[in-house]
Amino acid sequence: MEPSGVDLKRYMQLVAKRKYVFVLSALSLITLVVLTSYFLPREYEAKCTVFIERNMINTIIKGIAVTPSLEERLKVLSYTMSSRNLLLKVADDLGLPVNRKEQSEVESVVSGFQKNTDIKMKSENGLFIVSYRNADPHLARDYVNALVRRYIEESVSEKREETYGASRFLTEQIRFFKEKLDRADEEIIKFRKEKGIFVALDDSRVVEEIRTAGEGLEEVRIQRRELEARKGAMLKQMKGEKPYTAAVLGKGAGDPGERILALQRKLTDLLLTYTSNYPEVIRVKAEIETLKGRMESGLATAGSEAGPDAEVAMLNPVLQQLREELTKADLELAALTAKDEQIRRLMESKKSYLRSMPVEKKTLTDLEMARATTKNIYEELVARLGQSEVSKQMEVHDKASTFRVVDPAVLPIKPVSPDRVKIMLFGILAGLAGGFGLVVLLDSMDRSVKTVDSLKPFGVPVIAVIPSIQNPEEIAERRKKDMRLYKLAGAYMAGILVVFTMELLGISYVDDFFSAVVSLPGHLKGIF
Repeated sequence: MEPSGVDLKRYMQLVAKRKYVFVLSALSLITLVVLTSYFLPREYEAKCTVFIERNMINTIIKGIAVTPSLEERLKVLSYTMSSRNLLLKVADDLGLPVNRKEQSEVESVVSGFQKNTDIKMKSENGLFIVSYRNADPHLARDYVNALVRRYIEESVSEKREETYGASRFLTEQIRFFKEKLDRADEEIIKFRKEKGIFVALDDSRVVEEIRTAGEGLEEVRIQRRELEARKGAMLKQMKGEKPYTAAVLGKGAGDPGERILALQRKLTDLLLTYTSNYPEVIRVKAEIETLKGRMESGLATAGSEAGPDAEVAMLNPVLQQLREELTKADLELAALTAKDEQIRRLMESKKSYLRSMPVEKKTLTDLEMARATTKNIYEELVARLGQSEVSKQMEVHDKASTFRVVDPAVLPIKPVSPDRVKIMLFGILAGLAGGFGLVVLLDSMDRSVKTVDSLKPFGVPVIAVIPSIQNPEEIAERRKKDMRLYKLAGAYMAGILVVFTMELLGISYVDDFFSAVVSLPGHLKGIF
């Protein structure tokens, strides 16, 4: 610690020795910095706070409509507000003379706006602050307000145009895919008609239909064999029957009316035991019909006069019944034959269809897959169109997000630059450091012998050291001068500190004075 103390003491001695140089240089540097702070160009800052307010309807229609998120808007907000097109429109709104043909002038205006415009975002609450610095406070205020107003108008207009464009695009796509879906339906219907496919293709189902048809064909064959056997039996029975038979009408029978009543009683008794196809039942029915016919033609009277045992010739009812049954059997055989042929053709068609099914099934599957894909896209587009329509109505009625100017830019009174408090504080420190540095520099340039140790490198023996003989009057006079220096320097520094304090407190007397001094030549020029 001893060398450090010696050095510090030595430096203090240097400052005390060259106090005039130290004080004058320090005060000069401080004064220069302070004066410079008042002559630096002033910049005024205008600020505008905007709040993006999300409407409550967004929560209500969540999932129904599509609206831009607040986070996405805040992400692109800084880039959008500093874009070339928007800044040039703001310049036009402010009436700034910008020659669009001169690219360098356009770049200068745009870069100047971009450099001095600051946008701070607070995404957690939807706030963003736009600030701008310029030497003209009116221009700063008007620029910020014009920029915010133009951005809000552009943003709302772009969102509406985007929504309308989305609706138009979806409508065109829906029309296109609807036509495509109709064409796909027509191709499937045409293919089904050409191939005779009216149900879904299924190999097992076709095989089952072939098997069922085979069983039906076997039943038809059995029925045919049964009918042929019955027909043969009936033909054989018909050979043993006579075409005509005789009905005996005697006295005991009474008149034909009594005979018919007796036969009807007999028929009733027979039907209690036998069916209507029983030969005796058929014969009794035929005899009743014959008697009724004769009674109507008057032959019954002639027959009663013929004698006690008159016979009446009539058609064999059994033969007639067999002929009727034979006719029915022939008709049934013809129907079964036609059914047999139809089932055979159906089986051949199914077998041929089964052989060609893989190719047709693949073609139909491809057509149906294409149709299903088109249908899915079409249904999705229809759903999206509904969302787009709701979103469009929200944008039209400003129901999505609302830009609310919380704090518009006002005319700034106090400049934000230069920061004289910091500049003065820096000047005071720089003045002290500069004065001290000048003292050290002058001491290093002084080649005179100051200590005995400085002679040792020369190898010169030191015989004696003569101390400085000081005159008391000179010492008193020097002390008076030093006191005057200290008082003047203290008073001057007190003035600097007063100016510093006024700037720190925001008192603008000194600033107004220098502003009047700066503007004085202009006033004088206007007068003369």
